[in-house]
Amino acid sequence: MEKEIEGLNGIYKTIAQLTSLDDCLIIYQNFKGLSVTFPTKLIDSDYVKKHLRKELLREKVLNKEEIQQLAVSFDYSERQIRRFLHEEKRRMQNDTVEEEGLPYVARWLKNQNDNEE
Repeated sequence: MEKEIEGLNGIYKTIAQLTSLDDCLIIYQNFKGLSVTFPTKLIDSDYVKKHLRKELLREKVLNKEEIQQLAVSFDYSERQIRRFLHEEKRRMQNDTVEEEGLPYVARWLKNQNDNEE
């Protein structure tokens, strides 16, 4: 098996050494000829924002230590976590404004119908 790995080209050799020859062959079959880049962040920012939104919906105020813990857990900086929190607070406020606007529109339509009769 080691001789087979030694004959592999650059990145495939590394993949086979880190995983297995079979895994390397599967990766080769699925990605050969493609340029693949790996993001520096393993966890998607939308996933982090979704988690923060849940905290905000519970009306939880995150203190500095909790933000630090989240930053470490998600592998994002504290600044990014704070920015995500700000974005989600804004999004929630905008969603609330739209929901409050619906009853006004409904009343307006009712008034229009009443005036036509």
